[in-house]
Amino acid sequence: MTNSTQLPPPVTAWVRSVLGSASIIDSIRQLQGSTSAELYLLDISEGGKSTQLVLRLLTNRQWLLEEPGLAEHEAGALRLASQSGLPVPQLIAFDAHGSRCGLPAVLMTRVQGDVNLLPTDFDGWLYQMAAALQPLHALNAANFKWNYYSYNKPEKSKVPGWPTRPELWQKAIQIVNQPAPPARTCFIHRDYHPMNTLWQGQTLSGIVDWINACRGPEPYDLAWNRLNLMQMYGLQAADRLRDLAIEICGPSVWHPYWDLMALIELLPGPPEVYTPWPQFGLDGLTSSLLSTRTEDYLTSLVGLL
Repeated sequence: MTNSTQLPPPVTAWVRSVLGSASIIDSIRQLQGSTSAELYLLDISEGGKSTQLVLRLLTNRQWLLEEPGLAEHEAGALRLASQSGLPVPQLIAFDAHGSRCGLPAVLMTRVQGDVNLLPTDFDGWLYQMAAALQPLHALNAANFKWNYYSYNKPEKSKVPGWPTRPELWQKAIQIVNQPAPPARTCFIHRDYHPMNTLWQGQTLSGIVDWINACRGPEPYDLAWNRLNLMQMYGLQAADRLRDLAIEICGPSVWHPYWDLMALIELLPGPPEVYTPWPQFGLDGLTSSLLSTRTEDYLTSLVGLL
């Protein structure tokens, strides 16, 4: 085996046991872009045929303390997402609690494509991300046991010290502490944003990172993507995604309440440049710019409620 990265021996032994003695691990490379786990690309050969697999090792101890069943969670999400017709990884195996690997692990097929944060057809790029919501949210998630919850509890949210318009943040916190508007409960990705999409040329070729998927409010996937787009490209990009999603999926896909619910997950802030963004060519972002964009976004949302 030639490799630029060495996996811990128990992990290598587990992968080999899953694949069988006829398979050879030709190379192992660590992938960029993950901030909460270690991701590896494995080149596998068997009988003259080559394939690529992705291995996730769950190394974030704090996250595992909060949700010990993360590997099982992702495995279940991959099984359900594979029924959508969307280009998603296929589950190969998982080690639920690290009894074999020493760490919880998920082994899956590789979806072809690359992260593309500088699309030449920006509107077409947004359209394809919006269109993927329809088959995803059509899945029957009645028996999926993981449910949405806000990582920042609305009742515990407080106005942070950095905003220039604290009264708007106070208003937003008051709104999200009111009963949520009616929303269809369905299967949601929960972390749907450009860094979790893959592209071949200008075509969406993969949706990845399903470890947060859950049963939740239909508008949340759009809200979370809009939040990321607003910070990465500005308010106009976020609003254009909203308009396209409503055109494709219908009005139930969006409500500004869920945009605010996504926004309070930034608190206490201030917003920071997500480390992988510059790695994939999105230069020129600063914390100051993100703070300005975030408050402009907040102003637009509060004005709708």
